[in-house]
Amino acid sequence: MTTNQTAQTSGPSTSGTTTSADGTELAWSRAGSGPDLLIVDCVGVDRTTTPQPGLPAALAEHFTVWTFDRRGKGDSGNTTPYAVEREFEDITAMIDLAEGRPVIGYGFSSGATLLLLAASAGVRLDRLTLLEPPLMPADPEYAGRAEAQRLLDTDLAEAHRWFNKTVVGIPDEVMEQLTPPSERDLANARSMVHELTFLPRTLAERFADLTTPTLIMASEATDPGMLADCKAFPETVAAATTAVLPGEWHGVDDQTLTQAIREFAG
Repeated sequence: MTTNQTAQTSGPSTSGTTTSADGTELAWSRAGSGPDLLIVDCVGVDRTTTPQPGLPAALAEHFTVWTFDRRGKGDSGNTTPYAVEREFEDITAMIDLAEGRPVIGYGFSSGATLLLLAASAGVRLDRLTLLEPPLMPADPEYAGRAEAQRLLDTDLAEAHRWFNKTVVGIPDEVMEQLTPPSERDLANARSMVHELTFLPRTLAERFADLTTPTLIMASEATDPGMLADCKAFPETVAAATTAVLPGEWHGVDDQTLTQAIREFAG
């Protein structure tokens, strides 16, 4: 694994690029001081379009917070063909920026599932703090991949809407409150097939041998199926604990998340 770090510093914040093992350039930002914490975003977003825009700053009051654009999104590159193992290498490249210090992983939604997969594959994460990871059964013939690719080839806006409605399961009343996707959102939407590649076969049983201490967080007001999966996760994964937090559908406010993460990080 090689890294090629360049950086520009402005006050306490730093941004730069690093190179993953397959040559893909990853754009990153760093802020704050304290224990190192790496944020892994969910599907179809980057550092500037994340659904948790205030969380890095809230965490940076207590941690050195690293954020990055996952491959195929934002200012990062994208090397084909896709394999989830390449994302493990990307996470490793980001961890290497901490120069040997322990790194806590935080992930939201599919980013949380990706961190579970990475840690299970041996990526050296000190702890995992995860908000509502989707856990899907195995489905080798999963039709969603073909439908996503068809829509991405014909109508990016419809592909964006379809993923939110059909895969994420956003309720109608929440969909009505969403702003129309920006050009950057539509460009990032092309990476949704990455999620549709790694999410199937991610039920809790897959992570039964995980040894990384893991906090699974869920909103008390989230989807009932998601809440049940999060509550049940420690029954299969001994390294995990669950915290049910005040919140809304598939969301918890920044300060509540920060407090829960701080308590778990010790």
